Amino acid sequence: MTLIHRITAETVNHPRSEPSPLTLFTAAALSAVILYLSFQLYRYSWISAGFALLPLLAAGTRCQSARRAAGIGLLSGFMFYYIELYWITNSIAGFTSLPFPVVILIMALLALYMGLYLATFCGFWHYLEHRKSLQSIGGKLIAALAGAAAWILLEDLRGLFLGGFPWHPLGLTQIDNLLLSRLLPLGGVRLLSGLVIFANLLLYLAGKAFSRRRVPETILFTLLLLLPLSGQALIDGGSNHLTQAPGANPNSPGPSRIRIAVIQPDIQQKEKWLPENRGKIIEKMFRLSRNSLLKQPDLIVWPEAALPLLLENDTRVFNRLTRFVNNHRVSVMLGGPRLIRQKKKPEKILFNAIFLFSPGRKYQIYNKVKLVPYGEFTPLATLFPFISKIVPGLSYSPGNKIKNFRLKQLEIAPSVCFEGVFPAFTAAFFADGADLLINLTNDAWFGDSPGPRQHLANIRLRALENNCTIVRCANTGISAVINPDGKIVQFLPLNHEGILYTEVTTRRRPPTFFARHRFLVTYLAGFYLFLTLIFSARRRPGGRIPAVTS
Repeated sequence: MTLIHRITAETVNHPRSEPSPLTLFTAAALSAVILYLSFQLYRYSWISAGFALLPLLAAGTRCQSARRAAGIGLLSGFMFYYIELYWITNSIAGFTSLPFPVVILIMALLALYMGLYLATFCGFWHYLEHRKSLQSIGGKLIAALAGAAAWILLEDLRGLFLGGFPWHPLGLTQIDNLLLSRLLPLGGVRLLSGLVIFANLLLYLAGKAFSRRRVPETILFTLLLLLPLSGQALIDGGSNHLTQAPGANPNSPGPSRIRIAVIQPDIQQKEKWLPENRGKIIEKMFRLSRNSLLKQPDLIVWPEAALPLLLENDTRVFNRLTRFVNNHRVSVMLGGPRLIRQKKKPEKILFNAIFLFSPGRKYQIYNKVKLVPYGEFTPLATLFPFISKIVPGLSYSPGNKIKNFRLKQLEIAPSVCFEGVFPAFTAAFFADGADLLINLTNDAWFGDSPGPRQHLANIRLRALENNCTIVRCANTGISAVINPDGKIVQFLPLNHEGILYTEVTTRRRPPTFFARHRFLVTYLAGFYLFLTLIFSARRRPGGRIPAVTS
């Protein structure tokens, strides 16, 4: 709190001046560091996230204008995202011939882009806090809720703009919070993100009221902060049916059991597409699959881009896989590229697909819908033709619809890599009747870095949102089984060859509230924000906003 006292002291002594540039920089850096730690502390992340933005809020509100407050937010966001996402440079530096300074510049541009969302939030909060119509106790509470609503909309926008990059939503810090994580089947991660921001704003308002000896405000905002503890007592008292997903449908079939063998071949990205390694990789995949038959699996899962070829165009390998499936009476699910000629058009299009081969049945196909921006496709390529993909390789086309796979009595949601970090998109599979999520990925692009671990952490949210089991198959790791409580119950270490065996038991359940109403939180946040802006615009302060307000 020393930094906050310092900011207050400077503005009290110089009422119309901002804190010094050094103080503002320190506040931005401190929030960036606490945000970073909030995604690293695991069991205690939910605590640190609750006050991570406090230094930034204290500094931003003392700025002379919303633009300056946004600038401090941009600086803090830049620092946080640069240190949190630096591992992305592994795929750029390791698989392109770009000079190192250019790689650093690309990373800086990404961090700046991500920081824009935090900048927008800080500028908007500065606007709200200086509205005369929001200076009462009720007005401040309205403003805090509007700040949370704005954050929800900004996170949703980040998941849509330029193809979307919804990595590390703030609600991820609450996945091990026994209270808030129970809200995921109701409102998804966006609701949790909004609650974290609301807690930050309440803490800030309580501290500000306390420093000015405003007892009623201090008591109100403090009591609101303590409500989660009461909620935890309610859950412990047996009322957790309020937040749990709906139970099994009594008219649905009984539990379905499926034995799964997950193959993690540990093939490094630089080795995968070398012509001399093609035969070795094919033999490795079949060898590991034969070894897995000792456990009599119903389904063998291979990772994304499991084979360095176009499966449907390679008759020899395609027929070999079909014989393996039919001879051993086992299904095989794998990822791979597919090249399709368009109807009535001469050109062909490339998809990143998942195939499911089952004995005696025609194979099922799902084409990846959510592609990685600048990795699998180039956003706005028609407007900016001079910008191309950063990561080498061909450009993919997105699939046009979601599709569940049918295996025995199960409906399986197929998910390719990056798709697993999109909450509403993944929930659509379960709204369509999915029982189980299987995510195939290839994180070999990022080496032994935080990237694969962060990817696994992000996808844990989908288990809680949809009350489902997740089976994750990764080329170099981390392959894992995640239960409906979001807990990792089995995994294979990074850069380790192996087979993970699991038996999944699922009972046909109706979709969770979130899966059925996956955009409700966003719509409510937008509607509330609209009403708040109308209300706050009733009285407009004239002239320049002073640094210190009552």
